[in-house]
Amino acid sequence: MQISIKGYITAKQSELFFDCADRYAYNKSQNKFAISDGVSKSFFPKIWADVLVNKWVNSKDFDEDQFIIDCQKNWLEQVTEIVNKPDAKWFTKNAFNRKESGLATFVGLRFYKKKKEWFWKAETLGDSFLFFVPKKIEDFSKECIVLSSKKEPIVFDNFPDYLSSLGDNHKGEKQIMESHLTSGTFYLMTDALAEWFLNEKENAISKISVWQNQKDFERFVDEERHNEKLGNDDTAFLSIKIEEDKKDQLIYVSEDVSNINELVKVQLKEIEFVEKAKEKELILKQENSDSEISIEQTQQIEPIENTLSEDEETEIEKPKKGIIEKGKELLFGKKGKEQSAEQVEIQTDEKIAATEEHHEEKEPSAEGEENNSEIEKSENLEKYKSQESEPNSKVEPEPHAKTPNKLSQNITDKF
Repeated sequence: MQISIKGYITAKQSELFFDCADRYAYNKSQNKFAISDGVSKSFFPKIWADVLVNKWVNSKDFDEDQFIIDCQKNWLEQVTEIVNKPDAKWFTKNAFNRKESGLATFVGLRFYKKKKEWFWKAETLGDSFLFFVPKKIEDFSKECIVLSSKKEPIVFDNFPDYLSSLGDNHKGEKQIMESHLTSGTFYLMTDALAEWFLNEKENAISKISVWQNQKDFERFVDEERHNEKLGNDDTAFLSIKIEEDKKDQLIYVSEDVSNINELVKVQLKEIEFVEKAKEKELILKQENSDSEISIEQTQQIEPIENTLSEDEETEIEKPKKGIIEKGKELLFGKKGKEQSAEQVEIQTDEKIAATEEHHEEKEPSAEGEENNSEIEKSENLEKYKSQESEPNSKVEPEPHAKTPNKLSQNITDKF
């Protein structure tokens, strides 16, 4: 007989693979397959589900009681290591001290040979299901084998049967079934997908047939959730297709099974890459913002310097014109007529004396006014220079100038 295996898994919507508490496993040398759903409100459920499926497929000499004991021991070792870490949360330690347990549903399937014939045997507990669909099925309702510890009518709720990671506090009775191995397909599913399968019936088989890889499965899950046909829950799927080839041995011809641990690693790397890209983008935006602010500040100062230069030039020209006019009056009089040398000399002496007297009275005022003007302009210039070096300065600028603070605010608003 030829065997083909497919296995896909995904987490709840908006959650990571890391958060997924569903698990499956298989062992070709043992011809064993298992799937489990960790109950989310229990203590470290995904560790418990992982231990159950891996212990079950790898055990050679199976003893039910010893199997549970070994699984519980392994779970306790892993959880104790986590709780004893320095960064363990206080509520985790409290739950551990209260001896809270992990809970999980379970489905196990194995093939075995007896008197040259191959058989299959399965056991289930909880709302994870096993389905077997014969190759040439005519009536789905009558021919499809459905195995679960749920009783008819099947209702999916938040209170499934389970195996406990501590003691014998298990819930429900395990259901067991075995039969001859024939052509067809076994489907192992956790609760959300099992409910969908029971609702879709024949349509479910045709939709499953197109899944070729993990991405196909994820697209299907997203679409069915969007259509409100599939519940938003961790979802795991394992199919084992049997083809009769009239040979005495089981031959595994193909397998496409996703590894949850690898999916977690890939997703975490993608998240890390995106976070680094965002950090670089923020740094680049900040650098561009600082550069624009510096350019605008420089442009604001230049016009003020040119204006000051023109004012200084005007102030210098005024006294020059006054001296020239006074000289003309000394030489020609107020009427501008030519006089005798003696008169000119007398008038000149008088006017010089008057001018000196007038200069002594007026010069301090003019000098003071000029000095005040220069100090004021110098202070204004220093204010803008100060604002350029200290963008957050509160010094008031010229009435028509934009302050660096205002500019900074405008640029910030753009981003």
